[in-house]
Amino acid sequence: MSKIQKILKRRKSCPTFVSREEVFSVLKRYGFKIEFKRGSHVTVRHEALVGVKNFGLDGEFTIPIYKGHWVKGIYLKRILLAIGIVEGAGNEEES
Repeated sequence: MSKIQKILKRRKSCPTFVSREEVFSVLKRYGFKIEFKRGSHVTVRHEALVGVKNFGLDGEFTIPIYKGHWVKGIYLKRILLAIGIVEGAGNEEES
């Protein structure tokens, strides 16, 4: 099991907080573009999310960073959903 798979498995158990570095490393592994803005929010984009319901027109969504270092567990559900969509899109392209 790869490091990324271990991280995803641990995070599916509904933790309360996860370090932003851990979240960013997983997102980068799946090809997400991370845009740091001034303040406590980060915008994440992926071309596979364009046109998907509950994501922005450009395939983006925002992640609030708690106290500058943490992502709350409630936002991990959306991140895991986005990763699932991206994985599904990747599998369709390979077929």
